[in-house]
Amino acid sequence: MSNYKNIFEKIDCSSDISQITNNITQLNLEDDNLKDLSQCFLNEIVKEMCNLYNEEKLKGKNPKSFLETLEQFLIKKKQNPVNIIDFCLNDQTNPTIQIILASCYLYGKWVQKDEHKAFIYYQKSAEMGNARGTFNVGYCYRNGIGVEKDEH
Repeated sequence: MSNYKNIFEKIDCSSDISQITNNITQLNLEDDNLKDLSQCFLNEIVKEMCNLYNEEKLKGKNPKSFLETLEQFLIKKKQNPVNIIDFCLNDQTNPTIQIILASCYLYGKWVQKDEHKAFIYYQKSAEMGNARGTFNVGYCYRNGIGVEKDEH
């Protein structure tokens, strides 16, 4: 908002429309650069989340325990978990993110608990060729989590 004020402070009464247009164009370019930086920063946070997930799985941690670790990581990074989850909801290409989202829905962490959505996100991960996603889809079928129980 202060950038807008600065633009109009630069314009005196004798300025013409082209000066106003140039100043607004400059502001839009600055805003786009800030958006790009913000996008890069969020992508880096998500990349670190995926690495953290993989490290925690290697240690044998369960998804609920991982979500607690993830919460501590986001607090340390001074990130609002809900904002990060919203950002992740737009990522349809990363199978690890799909598993993290599924865990959030399964346990109701930062989102409303929804076992069917958890199943859907596990399924998306499995469709991307992720072995953990495939395992979790089977687990959901076996235990009737978000889908009708199928013991066959």
